[in-house]
Amino acid sequence: MSDYNFEERISYKTLIILQLIIIITAILGLGLVKYVDAVYIDNSIIQSIFKVITYLGDTLVFIVIIAIIYIVYDKKYAKNLTFALLTTVYINSFLKDVFMDPRPAENSIPGGYQETSYGFPSGHSQGSSTFWGYVGYEFNDKPKPKLIPVIFSGLIFLVVLSRLILGVHDVQDVTGGLILGIGVLLAFIYLEPIVSKRINSLEMLQKILIGVVASLVLFIFGTLLFPTSGEQLLASPTPFADTGAYAQVGGVILGISVGYVLENEYVDYQPSRLEMKWKIINLIIGLIVVFVIYFGLEFLKDIFNSVIFRYFRYAIIAFILVLVVPWIFTKINPTQ
Repeated sequence: MSDYNFEERISYKTLIILQLIIIITAILGLGLVKYVDAVYIDNSIIQSIFKVITYLGDTLVFIVIIAIIYIVYDKKYAKNLTFALLTTVYINSFLKDVFMDPRPAENSIPGGYQETSYGFPSGHSQGSSTFWGYVGYEFNDKPKPKLIPVIFSGLIFLVVLSRLILGVHDVQDVTGGLILGIGVLLAFIYLEPIVSKRINSLEMLQKILIGVVASLVLFIFGTLLFPTSGEQLLASPTPFADTGAYAQVGGVILGISVGYVLENEYVDYQPSRLEMKWKIINLIIGLIVVFVIYFGLEFLKDIFNSVIFRYFRYAIIAFILVLVVPWIFTKINPTQ
């Protein structure tokens, strides 16, 4: 990481625009909360369309996109995008467990799209604004930079709208999610270069130790404080079951902290050196490996229904993606 320069990371114009978006979102959201309870549309065609759109704010979709970026574009950026997402997911889960806000009545309509966790703040709204916002920010200096932020802003808006139309969130939920998501985005853009510079100055074992400790602290703190997180609205929630985001976030941090450091030290996969043909081959192989491991371990969760298994499951998935998969590429690619 080069020396930190605030203006290189985010211009004051961009900062002002993002702050204005937060203020406008808060004002409009608070105003609408008073007059609008929900925007649920009871139409099968519209419901089907927005069920597809809402998946663009789903964690599994984010994982696939991060894997693609890691394999064919830039592994450092993929790592940063992952940590931005993990930060917003953890904060969202923590606030859901603190506020215990019920979902709208439309969430319980038989046969409709239903969620089992608490409502405020909306995880899809918060996750999308952080994830797609950071993706848009990465490409803001590429050709047609004005178009790319507009596209991703529209994508975020559609995901937010889908949560209202599907009836799983009210205006209060999505407003809170948007504000928090953009707030995390701003904080991450500002702090990431500073933190990365300090961590990069450490020895390899020190880097790994920091990641392991951070992973365990976040996992243990969240899990012990909210042992039934992830299944709050179920009739009989099971403490420490294989649910919730704390084990998921902690596990991914563990896998990346160990795998990414070792990969940089001993493997050094660089997708920028590859021809497009090999990028496509790597992408196919990488996604196959990741999906096999992901769904294979998902199958086992019914046997080992434990939050500890969830923690190590996501640690294994992250570790394989950032270390094992790149190592495979270096063995088959001609220029690695």
